[in-house]
Amino acid sequence: MRAQRGWIVAAVLVVVGVLAILLQPGPPDGECVPDGTPSSGFTDSDSGCAISQESYEEIADYNSSPKPFRIVGLVLILAGIVVAGVTLVRQRRGPSGSPAP
Repeated sequence: MRAQRGWIVAAVLVVVGVLAILLQPGPPDGECVPDGTPSSGFTDSDSGCAISQESYEEIADYNSSPKPFRIVGLVLILAGIVVAGVTLVRQRRGPSGSPAP
């Protein structure tokens, strides 16, 4: 029973970790500026238009800042792998803690 709970906990941690990574919000969209107005000098790869300086700063800030959902997701996945490893070792050693024959 204890080993079965360990596998369930490990699986839940990995699934929640993957979901946390997938729920990380994407970068902000580039805001196009009309032709002839000052821009950041960069173009939006999707639409091909020049983007504003403020929009570029938001995108650069997003790219350089830590992604909390991804960090939490990776920690949860790592915790799930550790729990699975501990469960496997406990399962092989048996209930008394000594190696199985």
